[in-house]
Amino acid sequence: MLSRKKKYQKTNTLTAQNRYLKENERQAFMRHPKNTGLLFSLCLLLCGCAAAAKILYPVTNDPLKTTAGIYKLDPTHANIIFSVNHLGFSLHHGRFNQIEGSLDLNNNAPENSRLYVHVSADSIDTNSEELDKKLRSKSMFNAVEHPHIIFESQRVTLSGEKTAIISGQLTLAGISRPLDIETTFIGSGTNPLNGKKTVGFSGKGTLLRSEYGLKEWLPFVGDEVALIIEAEFIRPN
Repeated sequence: MLSRKKKYQKTNTLTAQNRYLKENERQAFMRHPKNTGLLFSLCLLLCGCAAAAKILYPVTNDPLKTTAGIYKLDPTHANIIFSVNHLGFSLHHGRFNQIEGSLDLNNNAPENSRLYVHVSADSIDTNSEELDKKLRSKSMFNAVEHPHIIFESQRVTLSGEKTAIISGQLTLAGISRPLDIETTFIGSGTNPLNGKKTVGFSGKGTLLRSEYGLKEWLPFVGDEVALIIEAEFIRPN
């Protein structure tokens, strides 16, 4: 027992000595003018790279300055989030994790732009495995027979300098209904990470789930579903 105690004390002593030596080495390194200058130069270089990126890859929030063309949705920077009233106590949120889509962007005549979005119904995620399983079942999304949720635009109506209403058809659980998405243009430019033209939008909309046959738990769980959409689209080179 005494031997173990001495060994423990020796280990603690060595650890403290190592910390002391490392701290002295760090302070000695920082006191050296050449090393201090090196660190300062490195900081300036990193700051300069960030500043240079802002200059070399400017982002505009003017939708008229976007680059026209066909863009593909970036699934790593796309979110479709929904919320519904839960028993009158709270708004319960969920999302879809597998999203694909394309945007035919016409900056000269934005009203002629077209949007197509394809969502995997099986990718629904409410942070509850039990609830997700129920939502995928035949009584709700029926993801086996109707694996895809599809939105296809039919009309784009400008509502402001950076806003528009995208009207189209939403097909959910095999039922198609009209849906309007209030859209706000966020920005466009060349993405410094991949060198490709990128545009970003935010959107919101509402639907009645009962109109798509999703009637489980009504009226205790709300019928109106609010949608929040955030998306970036990339134009292939």
